[in-house]
Amino acid sequence: MSQTVSLRLPDSTAEWLRSVARRTGHSVNELGARLLEESRRLSEFAEIEFRSFNGERHACIKGNLPIWQLIEVAKNYGMDAPKTAEHFGWPVWRVQAGFHYYEAFPDEIDRAVAENQSLGYERLKRLFPQMSLIEPLTPGGVGPTQ
Repeated sequence: MSQTVSLRLPDSTAEWLRSVARRTGHSVNELGARLLEESRRLSEFAEIEFRSFNGERHACIKGNLPIWQLIEVAKNYGMDAPKTAEHFGWPVWRVQAGFHYYEAFPDEIDRAVAENQSLGYERLKRLFPQMSLIEPLTPGGVGPTQ
């Protein structure tokens, strides 16, 4: 559900909003709503910032990785904050900040984790044409496993 809300913006802000909307291929309404939602989340969650990756906005731990990457690692530790913090060399409170965001927006984060896990070699090769596959060595260290 959504509601229509009118806002009065300074001329310079309105022009900036129109310019960014044109450049990113969004409507002024879409961009304004997204920016307002991000601002709300920034005010509610300490240690969170938003950054663009491949044209998409992702919630991130300030100065670090996207929340979905934190959660993907944390799930391997059973969502144990101290173990996850040790993995990254961070204080536990920083991991807990990411966990709080995840608790509030699990669908958003789970969708990003699932998308990342769906990346296979063929799709990665299209994204990174310079990439090559390196075969693991056999236990004896003598070439690819068969």
